[in-house]
Amino acid sequence: MTKLPGKPILPFTPTVDAAGDPTTCFCCGMRAVALGVNHQKGDPQYLCRRCVVAIDDYKKIRRLDEFELVALDAGVDAVGEWIAENGGVTELAHFDELAQRMLVKAAWEGCARGLREALRDAPF
Repeated sequence: MTKLPGKPILPFTPTVDAAGDPTTCFCCGMRAVALGVNHQKGDPQYLCRRCVVAIDDYKKIRRLDEFELVALDAGVDAVGEWIAENGGVTELAHFDELAQRMLVKAAWEGCARGLREALRDAPF
């Protein structure tokens, strides 16, 4: 997977807006509440209500596992293919609502397809 210029590799950062209010859960990407897991300066890594319940487990996890990374790469590939098929426009503002949803659908289905493929070779 290639890092896009000016964009982080992980899709769920930053977890705050310009005013410092929570926006996105660091773990799952849902709407965050004001509880962060980062003990260092910078992004507080806010969590959603569901992830707060499992905070003890999440504090141990600092990166995606190998299956999640394969799924993420497959999602990026699927989005790249969708963009190529639809004129190569990469600015989301140029798409109408349906095209925006189709782009996200391509990412979602690509991640799911990649995860299923990775799990076929899993040792469990």
